[in-house]
Amino acid sequence: MIGPVRTAFAAPSTARSSAAEGATASLAARGRTSGLLLGAIGLALLYAAFADGATDLPQESWLQLMLLVIAVAATGAWLYGGAVRPAASRAAWIGVGLLTAFAVWTGITILFSVAPDRSWMSLNRAIAYVVVTVLAVAVGASLPRAPERVARALALLVVPVALYALGGKTLPQLRIDGVIDLDHAAGLSRLRSPLGYWNALALLCVIGLFPMLRLAADPARRVSGRLAALGGLYLLVLVLGLTYSRGGILAFLVGGLVFISLTTERVRSVVLLVVSILAAVVPLIVVFTRPDLVANGLPLASRRDDATAVLIAVLVVLAAVLMVGRGVIALERGRLCTPARGRRAGRVVAGLTALLVAVGFAGALGSGAFAAAAERFTDTRNAGSVTDPNRLLSTNSGNRWTWWQEAVGAWSEKPLAGWGAGSFPVTHKRHRTELLPVQQPHSVPLQFLAETGIIGLVLGMGAVLALLAAAVARVRAMPWAVAGAPPGRGYAAALLAAPCAWLARSFYDWDWDIPAVTLPVLLALGVLVARPAEARLRVVLPRSDGGLRGLGFGVGVLALILAMVSAALPALAETRTASALVAVGADRVDDEALAEAAADAELAARLNPLAVEPLIAAASIAQRRDRIPEARMQILRAVERQPENYEAWLQLARIEFVRQDRAGLRRAAGRALELDPLSPQAAALARRAQANAALPEESATATGSPLPQQVPVTTPDPAAAPVPAPTP
Repeated sequence: MIGPVRTAFAAPSTARSSAAEGATASLAARGRTSGLLLGAIGLALLYAAFADGATDLPQESWLQLMLLVIAVAATGAWLYGGAVRPAASRAAWIGVGLLTAFAVWTGITILFSVAPDRSWMSLNRAIAYVVVTVLAVAVGASLPRAPERVARALALLVVPVALYALGGKTLPQLRIDGVIDLDHAAGLSRLRSPLGYWNALALLCVIGLFPMLRLAADPARRVSGRLAALGGLYLLVLVLGLTYSRGGILAFLVGGLVFISLTTERVRSVVLLVVSILAAVVPLIVVFTRPDLVANGLPLASRRDDATAVLIAVLVVLAAVLMVGRGVIALERGRLCTPARGRRAGRVVAGLTALLVAVGFAGALGSGAFAAAAERFTDTRNAGSVTDPNRLLSTNSGNRWTWWQEAVGAWSEKPLAGWGAGSFPVTHKRHRTELLPVQQPHSVPLQFLAETGIIGLVLGMGAVLALLAAAVARVRAMPWAVAGAPPGRGYAAALLAAPCAWLARSFYDWDWDIPAVTLPVLLALGVLVARPAEARLRVVLPRSDGGLRGLGFGVGVLALILAMVSAALPALAETRTASALVAVGADRVDDEALAEAAADAELAARLNPLAVEPLIAAASIAQRRDRIPEARMQILRAVERQPENYEAWLQLARIEFVRQDRAGLRRAAGRALELDPLSPQAAALARRAQANAALPEESATATGSPLPQQVPVTTPDPAAAPVPAPTP
C-alpha cells in the first residue's frame, strides 16, 4: 500500500515538473523563432540606412516589401505553433490602435488631397510603421531578455553606418567600382552618407549610442566585449560631431538625461561616456583645423594627405581610449561602482545639472541673450552656410522659422482635416516668401497639422506619446537587479533613450518621413511595451482549431498582400517614368526609342493613377516627337489629376505658349501664379500673355480640347523652352 500511495502523491509533482519543462522548451523554441524575426528586421533596417534613408521611391517601396514579407512569415509563426505571440499592456495596445487609426486616416486623405500620389506614399509608410510596431511587440513578448538583445542589435546596426560615414574623412580614396566609394564628402564636407541627410545620420548615431554605452558599462560582460563597445561608443560620438548637427546634439542631450536617470551602473556609464567625448575632441580638432577637409567641392588629391592625418589621429586616439578603458574597468573591482554609489551619483549629477541650467537660464535672461537668440532664430536672411562647422554655435533656425509659418498658414485654411498627407510640397508654395524649395516643414507636429489637420495630429502624436508613456512605465517598474541574471533595466533604459531623443528632435526636423531613423525607434518602443516572455511562462493560450487558424492566416496574408501591391505600384511607376526620361535626355534618339519611351510613360501613368510625373514625362516625349497636341493632352490629364498642382499648370502654360494660344496661356499662367505667387517662370509666361506682340490674336478654338499642331514661335525666350522633364 505504501508504494501506490507514494506514487499517487508523486504524480502531481511529476506533472508539474513536466509542465515546467514543457514551458521552458516552448520558451526556447519561441526564442529561436523570435531571434530570427529580430535578425530579419535588423537586415531591413540596415538596408534602409544604406538606401539613402529609404526616403524616396523606389527604395522606400522595396523596404516596405521586405517588412511585409517578414510580417507574413511572422503571421504564420504566430497562428501555426505559436512561435511568436504579440502581447502587451492595454495602454500599449491603445498606442498601436492610435497608430493604426493614423494610417487609416492617412489613406482617407487621399480622397481630398491636393497631392494624392504623395498621400498614397504616406499611407504605405504609415502601414510599414504599424507593421514594425506589431512585429516589435511580438519580439519583445517572445524573445527572452528582449531589451538586452534588441539593444545589442541596434548598437551593431549603427557601426557599419558610422564606419562608412567616417570613411569620407579618413579613407576617401577607397573605391571599388560597383561595391563601395568612400569619397562621398567631396561635394559637401559635412558627413551625411549613407543616409543622404546629415541630421538623420546624427540621429541614427544617437539611437545606437546609448545601447553601445550600456554594453560598455555592463559589468556582466567580458572585458574584451566591453572594450569593443567602448571603441564603438567613441566612433559614434566622433561621427555625431562630424555631422555638425545641432539637432543631433539636442537629441543626444535629451537621450543622455533619460538614460542616466533610469539606467543601472550610472558611475560606469558617466565615466565611459566622458572618456569617449574627450577622446573624440582630438580628431575633431584635426578635421576642423584642416581647411581642405571643411571646404566643399575640392578634388580628392587636395584632401588625401589631410585625410591620412585624420585617420592616424583616429587610430591613435582609439588605442588610447582602449588603454584608458581597461584601466577604468580595473578600478571597478573596488567599491567605486556599487549600486548605492550609482544612485547617489545620479542624484548628484541631476542636482548639478538642474543648478547649472537654472544659473544659465538666469544669466541669459538677465543679459538679454534669449532675446538675441530668438532674433537670430527667426532671421532667414543670414542663415549661414549649412556646411560650416561654426554653425554649431549659432542659434539661427536655418529657414525653419519660415517653413513653420508656411505650415501654420496651410493648416489655418483647413484646420480639421488638412490638405492631405504628404501635400506640403504643394501647399507651401501658396504661402512662401522666398524661392527656396522644401518638401517638409521640418517639424513633425506642424507637418501633421498642415497635411492631416487636427485629426492627424491627435492620432499621430497621440500614438507616439501613448507608446512612449507605456514604455516609461515599463522601465520604471523594472527592478534594479534580478537574482541570478544580469539586470535588464539598463538595456531597457538605453532603448528608451532612442524614442525620447527622436521625440525631442521631431519638433525640429522631418524624421517621420525618414524610415531609417523612425523604424528603429518604433522597434525599441514595441519591445519595451511588450509583456516579456519570462513573465508569461505559465500562461497557456487556448489553441483554436485548424480551420479558424487557417481563416485567420488567410485574412492576415490577404491584407499584407494588398499592402504589398500598394507599396509596389508607385515604385514600378517611378521606375518606368525614369526609363522613359532617358530618351528625353538623350542628344540623339530614333523614333522607335521614343515610341518605347512613350509606352513606358503611359504604363507608369496607369500603374500610379494619382501621379502627374508620368504624364509630364509623356508630354516631354510627345514634344520631342513634334506632337504638340498630344503633349497638351497629356498635360491636361495631369491637371485633371491634380488641379492644385502648380507644376502641372506651369507645364500647360508652356505648351500653350508653344501653341501660340493667348487665352490658354493666360488661363494656365494665371492659375500657376495663384498656386505659387513667387514663381518667376509663371510670371514670365503671364507677361507674355499680356504682350500684344508676343502672340497672334486669340484663338477661337482655345476651349481645352487638342488643337492641330501650329508653327511654334521662334523668338528666343527662356519661358518658351520645351516642357522640361521632371527630375527622376
